[in-house]
Amino acid sequence: MQELYYNGKLILGVDHGYGNMKTAHRVFAASVEKEVQLGATALEYKGKEYGIGGGHKEFQVQKINDEDYWILTLAAVAEELKFRGKNEAVLHLAAGVPLFWVKEQKESFREYLLCEKDVHFKYNGESYHVVIADASIHPQGYAAFINYDGDIRGNTVLADIGNGTMNVAFMQNGKPLAGKIFTEQFGVYQCMKKARNEVMRNCQCEVPDHIIEEIFRKGTADIPERYIQAVSEVAKDYVMQVFSKLREYGYNPDLMKLYVIGGGGCLIKNFAEYDADRVVIIQDICATAKGYEVLALQTLKRTQSRGKAS
Repeated sequence: MQELYYNGKLILGVDHGYGNMKTAHRVFAASVEKEVQLGATALEYKGKEYGIGGGHKEFQVQKINDEDYWILTLAAVAEELKFRGKNEAVLHLAAGVPLFWVKEQKESFREYLLCEKDVHFKYNGESYHVVIADASIHPQGYAAFINYDGDIRGNTVLADIGNGTMNVAFMQNGKPLAGKIFTEQFGVYQCMKKARNEVMRNCQCEVPDHIIEEIFRKGTADIPERYIQAVSEVAKDYVMQVFSKLREYGYNPDLMKLYVIGGGGCLIKNFAEYDADRVVIIQDICATAKGYEVLALQTLKRTQSRGKAS
């Protein structure tokens, strides 16, 4: 396991999704409850207890409007530190916002993550102490490319399909093209809502979300075929709409290679008809968080070099 440090600070990437929170090695559902339900993961902070991971956040353009993503950040830090065998650390947080909103949201989100420097809290009964010395914000989605070892030369399209949004960037030789970056509220949750309704309409039964998610991920589940069929029809329609929207933005599969990251990649893999030589699905759900860490280290080193040069 590679750990990235800069001037004694551990660089820790956090991908703040609407569906899931991701770090380099951990994933959990992005939800915060003011009461801890039986069996839920508990986070204790400033005398309050929060239930973590029981569902998903509703879409909101600004993630800084309440404390939820701050609490989820602490939970993500604890998850990753536990994986690394630590309870204390001096951190440089590396996070991101959609490419389309980088200019508008970069600084405010950084300030949000730096709202408290010296933080003590408990997670699942274990005590943690972190010093958040600094934070940097990077382009979401694009960060997943940093560790990709394939060929990304030429004209390419990156589609980051998360739970809340679909972020699309047209690129040339791995660099985003100005004016060709789009964000739309057309994430996997839109498909989930339709799938719920379709199962209820066709089967007169409510199927739990985690079973629908399993069908999205695997293409099947251990339930009767009529339920799988109802969900699958919705999923097929959703991925057809994804490709339709991409074409509206200017995607031409003959001229451009498509790279898909995020939870929507599973839907495309399982339910879409596509040319596997022209569509690459990056299946590492933690790829963006890992990319944030690399981008943060690169940015810090460049900043230091410029300082020395001046």
